[in-house]
Amino acid sequence: MRWEALFGDLEAQLNGEAARGREVEIQEMVRIERSRIAVAERLAGHVGAEVTVTALGGLRLRGRLLQTGPGWVAVADGPREYLLPSAGLRTIEGLGVRVLRTAEAPPRVFPGLGAVLRALVRDRAKVTLYCVDGAEAGTGTLDHAGADHLQLAAHPLEDHRRGREVRSLVVVPLAALAAVRREA
Repeated sequence: MRWEALFGDLEAQLNGEAARGREVEIQEMVRIERSRIAVAERLAGHVGAEVTVTALGGLRLRGRLLQTGPGWVAVADGPREYLLPSAGLRTIEGLGVRVLRTAEAPPRVFPGLGAVLRALVRDRAKVTLYCVDGAEAGTGTLDHAGADHLQLAAHPLEDHRRGREVRSLVVVPLAALAAVRREA
C-alpha cells in the first residue's frame, strides 16, 4: 500500500511538472506570435470600430475607423473625415484583440499614402492640414502630392481655388504631416 502511494505521489509530481512546462511553452509561443503583429494588422481587424486616435501634436479624434492602408489610417469623427499618416500617430484606443493577418485579408489591395493623397489632388478636395507639432498648416486645395511633400493652395474654405483667392502656396513635408481633414 505504501509503495502505491509513493508511486502515485511521484506520478502526480511528474504530471504537474509536465503541465507547468507545457503552460510555460504555450505562454512563450503566444508572446512570440504577438511580437510579430504589426499595428496595421491590428487596425485592419477593427475597420468599422469606434476608436480614439491621437496624432502627434495632440489632435484627438473620436470616431469610426473607416479604412487603413499601407502608411495611413482614415477616421470619421462625426461628419468630418481625416486621413492620418501612420508615422503621425501617437496612440489608438478602442482596439480589441482582433488581428487581420495579411494572409487572411480580403483580396483587395489598398493604395499607399501617396496614392490616397494624389486622389485628393485629382478631386481638387478642400482640406485642412495639421502638422505633428500641433499647428494647423492651412486650409485650401491640394495642388500636388510630391514624393515627400504636399503643396497646398491656401485659401478660405468657402472659396474655390482661383488666382485671386489663393493667399499663398504652402509646402508641407510629409514627415511634418499629422492629418488631412477633408472639408465638405
